[in-house]
Amino acid sequence: MADKQNLSKEVDNSRLMTKLSVLGGIGSLILVILILVLGIASKFAGSDTFNLAILPYLLATLFAFSAMIYGLMSTSAACEEEEKLSLEDRKKKNVLSIEEDVRFTAERSFENYKKYAPYVLAGLGALILAFVVGNFYSEWAARPEAIKNLPANPINSAFVSAILMLASVFAGAFLIGQSRTKTFRWLQPLGAWLILGFVVLLTAGISTLLTSNFLPEADYYTSRTIIVIYIILGAEFIFNLLVEFYRPRTIEEPRPVFESRLLALFTEPGGVVRNVADTLDYQFGFKVSGTWIYHFMEKALFPLFIIWIIILWAFTCIQEVGPNEVGIERRFGEIVTKEQLNPGVYLTLPYPFGKIDRFSYTQIHELTVGGHGDEHDDEDEEEPEDDGHGHHKAKGKKSHELPRIILWAEKHADNEKQYLVAVKPNAVFTEAVAKIDSKQALSKSSATPVSFLGAIIPVQYRIKKGQLRNFAYKYRNAKEILQKIGEMEASKYFASVNFMSVMSYDRHKASTTLLKRIQKAVDDMKLGIEVVQVNLFGLHPPVGDVSKSFQKVTEALEEKETQILTAKAYRSSTQPLIQAQKASIISTAKAYKYRVRTVAKAESERFEKQLKAFKIMPGIYKLRTYLDFMEKDTANIRKFIVSSEIPHQIYELNFEKKQRLDLIDADLDSITQK
Repeated sequence: MADKQNLSKEVDNSRLMTKLSVLGGIGSLILVILILVLGIASKFAGSDTFNLAILPYLLATLFAFSAMIYGLMSTSAACEEEEKLSLEDRKKKNVLSIEEDVRFTAERSFENYKKYAPYVLAGLGALILAFVVGNFYSEWAARPEAIKNLPANPINSAFVSAILMLASVFAGAFLIGQSRTKTFRWLQPLGAWLILGFVVLLTAGISTLLTSNFLPEADYYTSRTIIVIYIILGAEFIFNLLVEFYRPRTIEEPRPVFESRLLALFTEPGGVVRNVADTLDYQFGFKVSGTWIYHFMEKALFPLFIIWIIILWAFTCIQEVGPNEVGIERRFGEIVTKEQLNPGVYLTLPYPFGKIDRFSYTQIHELTVGGHGDEHDDEDEEEPEDDGHGHHKAKGKKSHELPRIILWAEKHADNEKQYLVAVKPNAVFTEAVAKIDSKQALSKSSATPVSFLGAIIPVQYRIKKGQLRNFAYKYRNAKEILQKIGEMEASKYFASVNFMSVMSYDRHKASTTLLKRIQKAVDDMKLGIEVVQVNLFGLHPPVGDVSKSFQKVTEALEEKETQILTAKAYRSSTQPLIQAQKASIISTAKAYKYRVRTVAKAESERFEKQLKAFKIMPGIYKLRTYLDFMEKDTANIRKFIVSSEIPHQIYELNFEKKQRLDLIDADLDSITQK
């Protein structure tokens, strides 16, 4: 009897779950339609953050549909179980053995649904997240930066967000509370995503008001933060899906795989507390969760968390003005300080009601006129170096980084602007270029031809002392106004100067003149800015045939200089070689002269001595000459003396050593003198 009562109660709970899931699905679908109509399709309440609320309600609709199927199948399984019990009772009362062939499939289908449906739902949830995030990302990437997706009336947007989020939070809280019962467990993801939709809509309402009043970038940052949260939740779907294949199974599976554990930390904090309590009980070996300290902490945890948040928010009342800075205090957007605040710590209203705007008179700011450059602020900013060709590079770069080389035929910056410049009529160079390029316009009614000049003009500035309020609050964007002034003054100045001179020797003069003109225009508008430096970088002719012609002329000039330097190098290398060859020839001639004269003289003296020896003893001289020839000229030839009378008798004599002196060894000069 008790089993039948439990089954009846389970049937009632299953039917109730079906009704709740149907109501939750209809409500989520209505919220999806309202966000599509009021946000994405129109500008009535549409902002990026408001439009992102469509994702939680899409997933809530999906999980409501799955919970409805769960409820229907659970009801069928419970009714089938009742039918089984009734069949068993009938069999017990019947005396005869009657066999009944009844097939019960509802429970089997219900078990299969509980086993496989969570995997499908987790995969679908990840796909929906990826699809929606991808669409928003592509739409933001294609949108120009200057265009912001803001509602026509911020008050209407905040009101619509408030109405929708109230309906969402009440429904989500009710479903989460109902899901604590085992039968209603599949309502928990539905309630969690409704609560997330409430958070997104609350953020949308606050960011819309802040964007239209105090913080222009509030909606931008909140929408990008929510996108990151969506990506994390999508990664959790995939992670849970992968981990589920390796997780050990237990008899009771209370948490389906498509249920977000991260959302449960915020929508079901009691579950986290219960997990901590079970861990403590297991670690200490006794029921720590039963002590009064634990019960006190469990009851006081949420209030302590709220108090902590309030204290952190209250600390926003303390604000600091740093060294080399001055501050101006605002309350509800209105300036309340008559004098500038010096460096120090001050108390204000908590954020966002009170704020101190901090500025520095010493910090150098920079913007680029004539093209999109890297604009940055740096107190220790160094002036860029010029490479001598109209290009610039910043100091402080690493030694291994090579400077970027840009030719005239290429654009030097994004969104590069062209300025109209005058050209001297008698300039042969510019007239030759003008014949090639169609952009060079020589008016028939004017004697002065004109050209176009591309330029990158970095303007460095700082806040002028005594005019801080003008800079900060008189204009909505003083920096943008300064850039427009720079473009206007550059256009007027370039139209009055010569094309070639401003590209070469008059660049410094142009920088100085532009600085004075921009400063005068800034002072006339009381912009509160002191222009520190105006530089001219990247001056070049129009990209196209003109720049190519300039490049060809430059290449010809460089080739000319190359040939001249090559000739000078050849001369420098040839002249020393010629001098060396000259000195070598002279030295060789002198050596030859000395050798010939000396040898001839020696030969003459030797001949005279030989003649004297011959006259004194002709026979001995001839014999000595013959023997000398035999000794020296045939020294390496073996010699044999053969007798004419005794032909068969051979004597071998060794003449290597002289046995005694002979007449040839006598000193004839000494004999002659005596």
